[in-house]
Amino acid sequence: MAELMTDAEYELFLTDRGLKPEEYTTMELLAVATAREVPDDSFAFAGTGLPLLGTMLAQKTTAPHCTIIMEAGIVGPKIEHLPISVSDPRGCLRGSTVSNMADTFGTTALRGFCTVGILGGAECDQYGNLNSTVIGSYWPARVSGTGHGPQVRFAGSGGANNIASLADMLLVMMVHEKRRFPERVEYLTSITGLRGPKGETRFDYGLTRGGKTVVISDLCVLRSDPNDGILKLDIAFPGIDPELVKENTGWDLDISHARTMAPPTYEELKVLRTIVDPERIYLGRKSKRELAAEKAG
Repeated sequence: MAELMTDAEYELFLTDRGLKPEEYTTMELLAVATAREVPDDSFAFAGTGLPLLGTMLAQKTTAPHCTIIMEAGIVGPKIEHLPISVSDPRGCLRGSTVSNMADTFGTTALRGFCTVGILGGAECDQYGNLNSTVIGSYWPARVSGTGHGPQVRFAGSGGANNIASLADMLLVMMVHEKRRFPERVEYLTSITGLRGPKGETRFDYGLTRGGKTVVISDLCVLRSDPNDGILKLDIAFPGIDPELVKENTGWDLDISHARTMAPPTYEELKVLRTIVDPERIYLGRKSKRELAAEKAG
């Protein structure tokens, strides 16, 4: 089992990579914010990339009894080397079950063992609905009602719709841009939240579980209001003005009760950097805002 470095070893590790213990990148902030939202004793369906990064960190810090589930059929691993796909053998380490997707969604999720799902998407609207299918008309130009075809086609649902429909709670990870946070998604791929107002909720459409959504972007944490299901600003990241979040959101975002996130702790960053992703496969990436700031500066 991977062991945590001593503080002296950690200092050398940081120096070698040009990092500082008190500074953190946007990707590191996203991973920490996600980990803090994962409940202990939960069954967490996590995709690769940042979702798995956050879940691994949670399992090694705040949620040691969390059961990680990878949709290709891996249940209950204690991962030490970051997998790069949902069927990467590195995700199998000390797993209780290594089966297939039919078992993951049938035996596990349909029986109610899906406490939290962690998803992403191209668009997220005010109710937490996700679009990972298409921007523009769904149908080709010759058969669409508008005469225009799709502007962009994405990978589609994969297992996202299943997870969104069956999970008790959803964590959504997004880049925060106004075009990605419209009032209403162009195509509803996955219902992660309430879905809509009274009469149009997920429960009205026969989905008996879920409705609670937390959206973690590169600016903040949005949380679904238990009364109307609309996402509201709960936590702004350190150094982020709530007004900036509102400006980058496509609906009249309620920022009246916004708090400021406590920065990542020394221990959280140490675990994240030295155990979860020491090669910085994902932690080494930069957000569009960071790249734009570097270009402008």
